[in-house]
Amino acid sequence: MKLMENNDNSLRNLEKRISKISLFSSKKLNWIIIGIGIILRVAQFIYNRSLTEGEAALALNIVQRSYSELLKPLDYVQAAPVGFLILQRFATNILGSNEYALRFFPLIAGVISLFLFFEIAKKTINNKAIPIALILFAVGDHLIYFASEVKQYSSDVALTLLLVLITFTIMDKNFKAKYLLLFGFVGGCSFWFSHPALFTFYAAAIVLLFTIIRRKDWNLFMWLCIAGIIATTSITINYFVSLQSVSANKNLSDFWQRSFMPFPPTTLADIKWFGYVFLRSFKFPVGLSIYELFLAALSFFVGCIIMFYKKRKILLILILPIILTLFASGLHKYPFEGRLILFITPFMVLIIAEGIGYIQRKMAQNSLFLSLALVCILLIQPVILAGYRLIKPRAPEELHTVMNHLNEHHKQGDIIYVYYASLSPFQYYSCRFDYTGDYIIGIESRENPSKYYEDLQKLEGNKRVWILFSHIAVSHGMDEEKLFVSYLNILGTQLDEFKTSGASAYLYDLSD
Repeated sequence: MKLMENNDNSLRNLEKRISKISLFSSKKLNWIIIGIGIILRVAQFIYNRSLTEGEAALALNIVQRSYSELLKPLDYVQAAPVGFLILQRFATNILGSNEYALRFFPLIAGVISLFLFFEIAKKTINNKAIPIALILFAVGDHLIYFASEVKQYSSDVALTLLLVLITFTIMDKNFKAKYLLLFGFVGGCSFWFSHPALFTFYAAAIVLLFTIIRRKDWNLFMWLCIAGIIATTSITINYFVSLQSVSANKNLSDFWQRSFMPFPPTTLADIKWFGYVFLRSFKFPVGLSIYELFLAALSFFVGCIIMFYKKRKILLILILPIILTLFASGLHKYPFEGRLILFITPFMVLIIAEGIGYIQRKMAQNSLFLSLALVCILLIQPVILAGYRLIKPRAPEELHTVMNHLNEHHKQGDIIYVYYASLSPFQYYSCRFDYTGDYIIGIESRENPSKYYEDLQKLEGNKRVWILFSHIAVSHGMDEEKLFVSYLNILGTQLDEFKTSGASAYLYDLSD
């Protein structure tokens, strides 16, 4: 019996020593995680993948227009904040019209976001949960990817975090007038660089407003009103300059039709939409897989409960932007979808970390090993995926590589047929290979695929025809690239084939 007691005491002492040296209690770990997050983002940036269809479409607007022309509605069914477009145009003027220049400011925003997130985590969640939150944020697959995307989504995250940090600073500094004015000026500026900054600003303003009203400090109320007037004036001007044309763009509205919240929900399918979107958000934008879904959702609910009882204002600041975004989605003003809601990732990560941290601390009372194992279950897949991306970064549509192959094997008189969804990146890269105007654009006919055959028949009689693919549509179980190849095999003989990540080129003899 005494021997068993000694063994139990030894085990407890071992667990205490492990707890003291545990990485999850190390202050240095936070900075190590931030450093790793920077490395992951820079590595994806340096890889210099080809522009995707969406990136290329926006890039064409940036490089082909003057500063004043960027104030007009964009071509190629694109929309982006005016300030972001001007910043991108400035980058291309200084660094050239290349991928690195177009992705430079998104990278800077992605790196800055790591530091802003760390500062907010210190103000919002339990200290022992901070490393968990930092890991999820630093290795988040979508956060890493969009930090080197020619789009505004990385800036959305950075400006959202900046507004939230200023809000917490206002509370910490006892609502000093200068911080309220700073809040108004930063909010007003942020609208020109990020569309969803609007939701974050007004969500924070609502929390500040009710706090001041409860304190019955009418002097602070006046300063908050001034901050609100500054920001509202800015968004009003922005609306007439650019947002009005964006909101009236039917092509954009139709494209995102399925991403609008059913409002009001009237059918069972409408109600199911909320559950589906909630669970999908853990995958995209947060970046977790199906294997951590249950634990992440449970941690999120636990985190909400803990914050509701102990940190109600913090919870409101984190949740209200999501609610306002959903409301805007119900009005068909802002799609609640994937990359467009990347800015809510920090909010969800903080709540998840608070929840899993609480569960871990409770479990550690009985077994330290099981509590650490639980956290590892949540973190292991995102960490492994981030390590894999460090070796093999994401490269969804490598049309540039395909065009290099085409350039090496192209002969005088060859016909180039560009798949309709590849047009934007082809046009962006064509100037590097002197293909300007010397190509055929394929038709789009997803509802009637037989027309693709008719379109390809027009190429008959040509000895050498190149067909380029990227951003291939797959709908109703049909892969359009495979469909095109099957039609081409009927019409002629394949002479060459080159495939890479998300893009390909085929050379056919259609002379018979």
